[in-house]
Amino acid sequence: MNRTSLIIFGIVLAASFIGAANFKDMADQYYAMKKSEGPSRCIASIEEEKTIIGHSETVYLGLAKTMVFDAKVDSGAETSSIHATNIHAFQKNVVENGEKKELMFVRFITEDDAGHKRQLERMVSRIDQVSSASGTSTRYFFVEKVWINESSYEIEINLADRSALSKKMLVGKNLLNQGYLIDTNQAYVITRALTALEKL
Repeated sequence: MNRTSLIIFGIVLAASFIGAANFKDMADQYYAMKKSEGPSRCIASIEEEKTIIGHSETVYLGLAKTMVFDAKVDSGAETSSIHATNIHAFQKNVVENGEKKELMFVRFITEDDAGHKRQLERMVSRIDQVSSASGTSTRYFFVEKVWINESSYEIEINLADRSALSKKMLVGKNLLNQGYLIDTNQAYVITRALTALEKL
């Protein structure tokens, strides 16, 4: 028995002792109290609090937004991914908290949608199998700051050769779970699409 049922049961039980007239007054007070509380929250109202995002959005990468991508947003992908070639993993000595460690890094070449091609190095956060429409492959993951408008998130990104695909970046659930809900019928809901000149 839920809370509301218990309250109503208590009112009915009290009515048997105090009479119908007083019972009506108590019932009126109860329903007035419930009305003042407002509607209860449900799953739908919680979803409404999320920011609607389109199936394509403009996304920036890096602390200073040094790279920009016309990204595909896919709720079916667990993690986000960017286009990369010449992917090479290597060991590198680093110092953390005064302690020398040998960690794995990955070096790769990528090109954003503004035509900026560069070679980058990132520390590998993990190596994992990723399934896609083209099959299953082993990929390197690293943590990067990603920007949607003025909101930034530290998320894992994996590297893949996306040269045969229409978008150089894929936004997956690990970014959508930051409070976004995808509308597959719209594009660039919360960001501005890159112009042809910006895509040089």
